[in-house]
This record gives sequence, structure tokens and C-alpha cells, in this order.
Amino acid sequence: MHINKSHYKQYIAVIGGSISGSEAANILANSGFKVVVFEMNTLPYGKIEDGLPNWHINLRNRQIKEIDNKLKHPNIEFVPNFKIGENISFKKLKDEWGFTAIILANGAWQDRQLHMPNIGSYLNKEFIYQNAFINWFNHKHEHNYKGINYFIKDKVVVIGGGLASLDVIKIVMMELVKKQLFLQKGIDVDLFALEKEGIHKILNKHQVTITDLGVQKAILVYRRTAKDMPLKSPKDDSEQSIEKAKKVSERLLNKYCKKYMFNFIQKRIPVGINEESGVLKGIVLQNVQLVNGKVLPIENSFNNIDADMIISSIGSVPEKIAGLPYQNSSLKLKESSSYQVEGFNNVFAVGNAVTGRGNIQESKQHGRQITKQIIEKHLKEDALERWLENHNATIKNNVKNQLNDIIKEIIQLKKPSLNEVEGINFKIKKLHKKRVYENYVQWIEDNMPVRLESLVKK
Repeated sequence: MHINKSHYKQYIAVIGGSISGSEAANILANSGFKVVVFEMNTLPYGKIEDGLPNWHINLRNRQIKEIDNKLKHPNIEFVPNFKIGENISFKKLKDEWGFTAIILANGAWQDRQLHMPNIGSYLNKEFIYQNAFINWFNHKHEHNYKGINYFIKDKVVVIGGGLASLDVIKIVMMELVKKQLFLQKGIDVDLFALEKEGIHKILNKHQVTITDLGVQKAILVYRRTAKDMPLKSPKDDSEQSIEKAKKVSERLLNKYCKKYMFNFIQKRIPVGINEESGVLKGIVLQNVQLVNGKVLPIENSFNNIDADMIISSIGSVPEKIAGLPYQNSSLKLKESSSYQVEGFNNVFAVGNAVTGRGNIQESKQHGRQITKQIIEKHLKEDALERWLENHNATIKNNVKNQLNDIIKEIIQLKKPSLNEVEGINFKIKKLHKKRVYENYVQWIEDNMPVRLESLVKK
């Protein structure tokens, strides 16, 4: 790593290398700053790789290519498998490395906790959180997959009401049907055909019913109504527009239920589980009423649903890093700023690290951005992908706007001394050597996983 000792700018650390992090790092690098991107995973693609179901092939590949093009910039050093808070404390990174500034772009990876008595004893067995579940689904075909392996049981209840919950219940039903079609009928249907055509159509094509296969429909439980699902938002605040949007959302959900053959229960919240001798037997749901938009539990009004597996898909929040201030699940920012972290003059945040919205709140933007064409073609392969690309473009645009202001703050900060720069370089070389890392392009080539689509029979 060569430093021109006669001219250099500040050295910046970026935490997280996915959409927000790569955008921030590239803008800084193009502005002449030296940047180190610390990525907790082997690859920098975030939820494009681990949280977006792997049937979104084209979107995934396009986003990955864009991230790669940004991070292979000569002014950027990439450090994989290095998690702030585990491999190094935030305080030590800030106080001892000599960076002029630190930009947090670590996204929203921690599942919102589902609070029910005794549910924790079943974690990663009969009780699963969304992020781990989709990560398993995306990577279980890889020969070197080292994560948790899940066995989807017969009676599955999914808790949630966002777009991610629809992905989760689709996965459940596709996995169950695919398995039983092969075991009982010798019919090998690939995942991509199931997702594109839908379970209902595939079974009709083979003249098989879901009852023939012995597959029970999974159940999606939502605390609001089908009309409140974030599939379409009103064009304006008028009563007419709001009601029209709700009807569209209800119609879309009903079509998903038919296409992927799952059941939907509305206006219920999970409050407990039924057990027998340490075995999960069911889930207790409390009825609710909606009053002025608020979800209010109805006293002494409960339902018991048989279940031997529960999957929570109620959203994601940023994982908290010790040494940083938080307000609820979000980073606490200075009152006068939308990007500067409270208590620091050189720590900034972009993307979901700022908003803390996670999947539920982000998905609410879906309706505002979706077009009439996408609504009409909502079950087509590229409909959600177009929205996701628009959504990611919005994230990148927001980061660009934030970075313009952040750079103005950074250039007023003290530059590191040459000794500090050389110290950063030495530490990076040491981390690279430990990881057998030569350069970004080679690292990506060596660590890119086998794609499921390459294993599917043509």
C-alpha cells in the first residue's frame, strides 16, 4: 500500500460494505480520501446475499456487480470477516487506530424480538427468526455451508405482516411441497419454477393436490387486516385514495395465498405457546381490535392454533455496538443533524444504521413507489425486483446527499499524522495476512459461493 507522503487526505473507516457502505466508501474514495471498509461477513453484499431470497437472480447479480465496482477502487482497502464489537471494540477502533472519522453503515441485521413466555427454549429448533431462516435457505445447497440447518415441520405458523413475511411463508410452502412431490410422486420440480409459476399451478399441472401430498398449509398471522398489509399505499391522504389502496392490498394478499397455498389469519397477536413434555404443540393468539389505527388486545379473547414450528418475521433493527448511544433501536443522533452520532464530532451514520427501520418500516415505502403496471403484474418475476432496485437506488441517493454534508464536516477535522497513517497501513496488512487476502477482486473470486441456479437441471 503506497502513500504519497507529500500529499494525502484524511483516512476514513466505513463499517459495513453493502449498499450504503459501498456507496459511502466510493464517494469518499473518489473525493481523494483513503478508506478502510470493515465488513463482518466474508462478502460485502449484506442482505442482497443473505436476506434476499435466492430466486431474485438478476437483481442479486446486478447489485453485486455494482458493489464490486465501487469497492475495488484503489483508494479503498477492504477487510472481511472483521466485526466491530467482536474482533475489536468500537472504542479501540476510534481511539487507537488514528482514523479521522468513522462512518457507520452496518445496516439492520438483528431480528426484532418476539416476546412470548418460554419461546426462547425452542430457539433455532422449533422457533426461528427470519434473518437466520432466509440465510439458511439461500446457502444450504453450498458444500461448505456452516450455518444452522433447519428442518421445516408440518404445522408452521409465521408471525408478521411485511413483505419479508411473505417471502418466509413462500419458502416454507415451496420447501414442503417440493420435498413431498419428489418423495411421494417422483416429481422433481426446481425452486425457481415453483416460485415463478406458483405452487397451485405446479400441482394442477401434475394433477396432484396438496392433500394428496399430506402437506398442511402454513399460516401467516398478522396483527392488522389484509387491507393493512404494506402492498399498496394511497396516492394521497384522501379517504377515497386510502380505501382504494387498502382494497388493492387485500386483493394482492388473497392472490398470494392462492398462488403459494397458505392461510392468513388477521387481527391476532401471539401471546403464548402450548407445550407437552417440552414439545411445542401450538401457539396462543389473542384477538385484537383496531381503534383509530391502534392495535388493542381484546380481554379474555384467545385462540389456540396447532403448530410445531413458529417463524418470527416482524422486522429487523441495527445490531447495537457497545460504546455508541442508542434511543430505542436507533442510533442517537445530534438534534441538529441527520447523520452525526450524539457525543462524537467524527462519527457519522448512513442508511439503516441511522433509521433503524428494518424490514417492516422500509417495506411501507413499497406502496408509495409501486406503479400501476407493477400492481397489475405483481406476481410476475420482475415486479418486486423493479421495486427493490428503485428502493436501493433511493438508499444510495440518500447516502450521496448525506455524504456531501459529512465530507464538509470531515475536511474540518484533524488529519492523521504520517505515523498514524503508517500505523493504519500496518494493521490492515496484518489483518489481510491473517485472512490470506491479496486484493478485492481475487478475494471475491475465491469466496463467491456456488449459486443454486447453476445446480438446477436445465
